[in-house]
This record gives sequence, C-alpha cells and structure tokens, in this order.
Amino acid sequence: MGSRDILVVSAHAADYCTRAGGTIARYARAGWSVHVIVLTYGARGESGGYWKSSPDGTVEECEAIRQAESQAAADVLGATIEFCGFKDYPLIIDEDRTRMLTRRVLDIRPEIVLTHWLDDPTNVDHQVTSRAVVRAVTNASQIGSFPSTPAHHFPNLYFFESTVPMSEFNNFSPDTYIDIDETYEVKAEAIKRFACQPQLVFYYQHFATHRGFQAANWAKRTIQYAEGFVRYLPLVRTAFPLTEREPQQETERR
Repeated sequence: MGSRDILVVSAHAADYCTRAGGTIARYARAGWSVHVIVLTYGARGESGGYWKSSPDGTVEECEAIRQAESQAAADVLGATIEFCGFKDYPLIIDEDRTRMLTRRVLDIRPEIVLTHWLDDPTNVDHQVTSRAVVRAVTNASQIGSFPSTPAHHFPNLYFFESTVPMSEFNNFSPDTYIDIDETYEVKAEAIKRFACQPQLVFYYQHFATHRGFQAANWAKRTIQYAEGFVRYLPLVRTAFPLTEREPQQETERR
C-alpha cells in the first residue's frame, strides 16, 4: 500500500460512482489500487426507486439491495469496497467513527483521497462526510493520533462534485478536471447497477458532458467527458503542473 493507492469515502451507496466513477476506472486501469468506503446504504434518503415499487418494503431489505448494487458497480469500475452500514438521513459521525476513518487512512496510506465537497446544504449527509474525512486525514497527519502507529500520513485530498444540479448553489467550482473519455462507458455501465436510483444515468451523463465541455475549453483539446474536483490544500512541487494540450500546428508556433 502507499503511493499507488486511492481511498474514496462515499456517504451513500452510489455517490462514489456517480461523481468519480470515471476517475476510479481510469486509475484502476493504470494499475492503482482503489478502495471505496461507503458509510451508509442511502436506504432512507437515496432509494426512491425502491420505495416507489415497494411501498410496504423494509429498510433492511432496501439496504441489502443497495449493498448488492454498490458492490456490482465497484466491480465494474475495478475497485474494492467496504460498507460501514451507518444510518442515513441523518448520517451521524461521532468520535469513534472519526477515529475509524483515521485508522483506515493509516492502514491504507493512500496517495490520494476522494470525498464529498465541504458545502452541500442540499444534502447534509454529504457535508457531514466531507468534514469527517477532513478531520480523519488531519488526525492521521499527527504522529500521536494512534501512538502504536509508527508513522503519520497526510494524503492528497480532493473533493468531488456536490449534489447536482445544484453545484452553483453549493459553491462547487472545480479547479481540477480528469478527462474520462476512455472510461466514461465503464462509468455509465456501473451507474446502471443502481436500479434504486434510475435517474442517475441521465443526471451524470449531463454533468460528465458539462465538465467535459469546461475541461476542453481550458485545455484547448478535445474532451467529451470529464469529472471535476477541488483540491483541499495547495500543491507543492519543484515545477508547475502543466495542462495536457493538443500539439500546436507548426504555423501557430512561429
């Protein structure tokens, strides 16, 4: 584990897939180990399809269906996944749950962590998750957080898309785009696994196209689909990161 590991923390069963599925698949194809932690199944607040078709259903049955859907989606993307089984709407993160997340960061020691955007008043479970992850990674950076752990760790933390289509209301403005043209169809196939949320296919095709349009404009190259992220801390390197652009024509360089 370490420099080729990514940890994704998702409030509900589908969030990691809809917001970062193309990026997850892209990194998995490149040989990275991608591990997803799903805090809740989203049975109470994110399973409208189930409740409409099963008005006499139970939360327990819905949770079992959601877990199966999420496992299937992770398999399509090439990620491993674990389920905490916390309750949603509201999701409560206390000290013990925060320490659990800190422990997982230290166990995996990922180079990259992906999770929800900090401000999401249209879905407070997302907001609770993002703030818990920030606390977990900052806890993990302290050498005394778990005294038996020989070394501390602070990964690169990125926030993915807030609740759509309310991104502007939630003050989400990407500063990083990942081109997912090569893995969009994989993402779309994974999203189809979430039968309890049939609207997701339309919503996230739209946003993949929207972010792709933005990314193509910034990069001045052809990009059809992209995912947007916000970096948590400043980037420190020995050189500026360069945007991937299409080669200019010889006449343009003169």
